[in-house]
Amino acid sequence: MRTSQNLVLNRLLLIIFSTLLLSSCASKRDIGDLGQSDVESLYNRAKTSLDRGDYNFAIDYYRALEASYPYGDYTEQAKLDMIYALNKTNQGSAAIDVANNFTTLYPTHPNVDYAYYMKGVANFEKKRSAIDRFITGKNLTVRDPKPYRDSEAAFNELLRRFPESIYADDAKQRLVFLRNAQADREMAIANYYFNNDVYVAALNRAKTVIYQYETSPAVEEALIMMQKSYLAMGMEDLAYSTHEVLVRNFPENNADPLEAESRGLIARIFNRG
Repeated sequence: MRTSQNLVLNRLLLIIFSTLLLSSCASKRDIGDLGQSDVESLYNRAKTSLDRGDYNFAIDYYRALEASYPYGDYTEQAKLDMIYALNKTNQGSAAIDVANNFTTLYPTHPNVDYAYYMKGVANFEKKRSAIDRFITGKNLTVRDPKPYRDSEAAFNELLRRFPESIYADDAKQRLVFLRNAQADREMAIANYYFNNDVYVAALNRAKTVIYQYETSPAVEEALIMMQKSYLAMGMEDLAYSTHEVLVRNFPENNADPLEAESRGLIARIFNRG
C-alpha cells in the first residue's frame, strides 16, 4: 500500500514539475521572441503589463524594446515608464540609474522633469538594508541619511530647473518631510551623546538642527538640548542666553534652567540605577 502511494506521489510531483518547467520555458520563449515584434506592439505589451501591475513583465518588455529599437519616441517613453516599474519592484538603485541616463540623453525632453522627480522618489522610498535594520531596529530616526540627502538633492534640482512642473508641489511636501526627518536624526544622536556625558558633541548636533533645519519642529528640542549641555559643562551664562531664545520662540518653556536641570539630573541618576 505504501509503495503504491509513493508511486502516485512521485507521478504527481513529476507532472507538477513538468508543468512548471514548460510554463517557464514558454515564458522565456515569449520574452526571447519579443525582438521580432514591431516597436508599437512591444510598447503596448509593456504598457498593458505596467497598467495591470505586472511590473517584472513590463520591465522585460521595455528592455527588449530598448535593445531592438534604441532610438525613437517609443524608446524614450519606455525609459520613463521603466523608472516607475523598477521603483515599484524595489529596485531603487536601478531606477535611479535609468533616471540619470534619461536626463543625460534627453535634457530637453518635454517630460524630463518626471525623471528628476522619480530620482527623488526612488531615493525617498529606498528600503533599509538588513544590516541597517539589525543595527537600528525600528528606530527610523537613526537610519542611514544618504538616501534622504540624495532624495533632497534630486527634488531641489527638480524645483530649480522646473519650478512650474506638475510634480513641484509633491516634491515640496516631500522636502519638508526629509528635512524634518534629518533634524530628528540629529536630535536622536544628540540625546545619545548627552546621555553618555559627551556634552560638546550633543551641543554641536543641536546647533546643526538650529542652523540647518531652522523650520523643523525639532528646533525646540535642540534649544533645550543646548541649554542642558551648557549647564552640564558649567557654562551658566550661555545656558541662560539660550534659555532667553527658547522662551522667546517657545513661551511655554519658561521654567528656570537650573531647576529644570536639577530635576533632569535626578531622573537620569535613578534611570541609570
